[in-house]
Amino acid sequence: MPVNRAVPDIAVVAVAADTAVSRSLHRFLVDAGLPPVEDAGSADVAVVVISQAAVDDPGWQERVGACRGARVVPVRVDGVRSSRAPERLRPVNWVSLDPASPVTAFGTVLAAALSDPRHVRELRNLRAQAEAWTRGERSPERLIGDHRQAAEAHELLTLLREDGYIDTSGPVGDFVAASYRATGKQRRRRRRRRTVGTVFAAAMALVVAVTLPRILKTRGTDFNALVSFGDPAVSRVMPEWTSLQSASLLLRGNAHQKALARQTLASLLSLPWSLGGPVTGIGGHDATVDGLALLPGGGQAALLLRNVPDGVDSLGLYDVHEGAVRWQLRLGTGYADIAAGGDGRTVVAVGKTGTAVVDLASRTVRRFAHVESGLAVTRMTRQGDIVVGRAHQLVVGSARDGAFRTVGPHYDTLVDVQPTADGGARALVAVAPGRYRLLDAVTGAVLAGTDAPAPIIAAGAVAPDEVSAVYTGADRQLWRLAPGRAPAATGVAVPERTETVGLLRGGRVVVGGQDQPTRVVRLADGGDLGTVCGDMPQLKILAMSPYGDQVGCWGPYATTLWQAPPGPLPPDTALPAGGLRTGATANGPTAAVGADGGSVVVQSSGQHAFTLRLFTDPVAAVALSPDGSQLVAATSRGEVAVASLRMTDGVARVVASWRIPGGQPVVAVGWSGTSPLATSGDGLLWQVPSCPGCTTDQGLVARLKARLNGCWIPRQLQNVDAATRRTVDAHACRPLPRPTTPVEG
Repeated sequence: MPVNRAVPDIAVVAVAADTAVSRSLHRFLVDAGLPPVEDAGSADVAVVVISQAAVDDPGWQERVGACRGARVVPVRVDGVRSSRAPERLRPVNWVSLDPASPVTAFGTVLAAALSDPRHVRELRNLRAQAEAWTRGERSPERLIGDHRQAAEAHELLTLLREDGYIDTSGPVGDFVAASYRATGKQRRRRRRRRTVGTVFAAAMALVVAVTLPRILKTRGTDFNALVSFGDPAVSRVMPEWTSLQSASLLLRGNAHQKALARQTLASLLSLPWSLGGPVTGIGGHDATVDGLALLPGGGQAALLLRNVPDGVDSLGLYDVHEGAVRWQLRLGTGYADIAAGGDGRTVVAVGKTGTAVVDLASRTVRRFAHVESGLAVTRMTRQGDIVVGRAHQLVVGSARDGAFRTVGPHYDTLVDVQPTADGGARALVAVAPGRYRLLDAVTGAVLAGTDAPAPIIAAGAVAPDEVSAVYTGADRQLWRLAPGRAPAATGVAVPERTETVGLLRGGRVVVGGQDQPTRVVRLADGGDLGTVCGDMPQLKILAMSPYGDQVGCWGPYATTLWQAPPGPLPPDTALPAGGLRTGATANGPTAAVGADGGSVVVQSSGQHAFTLRLFTDPVAAVALSPDGSQLVAATSRGEVAVASLRMTDGVARVVASWRIPGGQPVVAVGWSGTSPLATSGDGLLWQVPSCPGCTTDQGLVARLKARLNGCWIPRQLQNVDAATRRTVDAHACRPLPRPTTPVEG
């Protein structure tokens, strides 16, 4: 029987120019049994119709301002920019209305009004995981691995089925049921790991302690920002923002707060973090990022910035650590994309007004007459060739003389084009749906091809370090395309809402899209290496660095940078003297450890022995760091933990938890300096995520300072005292510098 739930009062806020839309929406809501109310200020849900006419209407702005306690559902009816809307509407997810099919948008409005937005997001994520599980031949490795999460998913589907407002059909039910059964069996066989609960409780206690006063202070008026995907400030709450708050407690708090901060920092400092991204709307100088070129070394990036509102394009040099644009050079109007050369100082910009080659060192510009009036995905090879991917044709030019020529066959879709380690560039195109061709992007030669069934998701990527590419097949898994070989299925499933795919060196593929984690996976075995773009749930584009492991993440609201998780270490990596340890005991200069089931017993010099719980399975291998301050331990199921044996308050804490990708067991562990290592059952050597120096309060703060990149908007810093900001170098974002006129070369 459906659950009885109070029907919310819904108000529609629109201007006279949008009467046709508001009337249609009004009729739709009446037919759905939700007749709108007149008073928007007292409504539970405010459907705000946004248009060019609306944002210029003071009366409309006043009515929107009166909706302080309501859930706001913005409906865009034309091309109005989000920057023109009232500030409180900008971070909220917008519904775009297609005049040819308004019912689709109205249905989305109804779902948003009646449904808990958290439930909608959770169901979307479950659907993506279920699709990957189904396309991966329902492998147990792709099920939810945590019983608590599986139970929550099971309860969510039960609630939604009873509610009747949201469709829960499809493979998601089978996926959740299988996960619930599998994790239930594991739970009955093993005891719950207590340390996980301790870390989670500590982190959540800190979040509540810090955010509750803020929520009470604002009286809940930030509700829409807190439940929305789009707010960059909210998306950074974990882990960077939480770690920053923890540092403030560690440096200024009482004994209880310091203990809480140590636990939280210990649990967060080994996790993948964002490198931040350009903030272009500070100080009244607004601009959009229309192009990004990652430079060699990873410390800088070139940005194509379009000034708002005059539309003039500039080239900016962005400092990744500082999170600041150092300078801008005015280019003109109409530029479509930029690319960087392998020398780290040459950037080319192409567009409908010409081609500009910029020397970053001298800030001089050489201009050529070549124009690109449409799609112009631009890349630059290590040899200085400019490759432009048009909508249906490749174009190659020279940065020296500006001579351009068309190469290769016409195609229907440009899937990907990238510079490669051999000094050239390659492109993956589709001459028709499912008919993929791998091209030499400099000569236009066809290197490999396949005629496959038309895929549901048209995505793929070119490998930077070998002559190959991957593409999505009709079976929603990635297929590998290489010269002289038949296309081969990789077994890596692609979720339903995937938007973009990228390839990194060493056979690592990045898969991301809408409302799903952006995962980095090994093509060799499907092993999950980790995530990137965690602050970009609405991922649209991946910008891959041809010179390293940096990844640019483009979404509708922001652009951020991430360092991709590495694969296994090279086979010729030097091992520490004596190799890695395979036993369950270890002796160091200041301590000795021995396994006791899933725990280790630690005996430090001059101290009482203590037991540290690490796993539910028995410890198979353990090793002490060279200075004896940390240990690394692992199980035969591939679980690895790194622990600091005695921190400032004398308490031992786990500072990193990890699992070998691909489900391989761990056969040996050891240390190379401050880096823990593990050897998997297939003979691969892995560097384990860790927290070097996290044995004292000073070490925790130093590690945090080293990991913090980018800048912070004032709202993110309002609860962090000035002394803490100085200590960890957390600085506020600065306005964009004024564009200057370049020297013409």
